Order: sequence, then structure tokens, then C-alpha cells
Amino acid sequence: MIRLHHVNVVVAPGRTDAVVPFYELLGLTRVQKPTEGVAQTGAWFAFPGGGTQVQVSEREGDRHPEQHFAVVVAHLDDVVARLQQAGHPWARSPRSAARAGG
Repeated sequence: MIRLHHVNVVVAPGRTDAVVPFYELLGLTRVQKPTEGVAQTGAWFAFPGGGTQVQVSEREGDRHPEQHFAVVVAHLDDVVARLQQAGHPWARSPRSAARAGG
């Protein structure tokens, strides 16, 4: 058996608080990070049902412009509406449309 445990997303130092609402709008829940062995900056989020996480880390340096992760949601229109209402742009791309059914 193999499953995804987590995805790490890198943000600039001090930017964690700015991205927390985005992940919460997706329906992820912020979880407590261990107090030892990991940087205390950044934030960890659990997917519904647990087991898979998005971990936000703060690091210096340039980010790749196409850095991303993909999720499957049951009600895409609802999620897109919440994101747009909160000021996050979203547009269907040919790649997302091609994968929408799978």
C-alpha cells in the first residue's frame, strides 16, 4: 500500500498568516505542529478524515512559478465561489478541465 502523507508548500518568511485563510477555505483544518524536531514557523493543515496534510514552511529564496498541489473536491463550484468571494482568483485551465472527470 502507498498513500500520500503530506505536501510541503514553501512561502516567504513571515507569510504564513497570509495563507492560512486560503487553506481553511479549501476545507482543511489547521493542526498543532510537534513542539520538537520541526520549525515553529509555518503551519500544518489536515484534510478531512486525517491522514494527509499540507505543510506550509517558511523559507528564503525564489519560488518556482508553477509550484502547486492538486486536490479533488466533491463540489468544485462551491469551493471556487468561496475562494473568489475571499478575493482569490481562479480560472479553469485546459489541464484542470481535462482532469475534472478523473
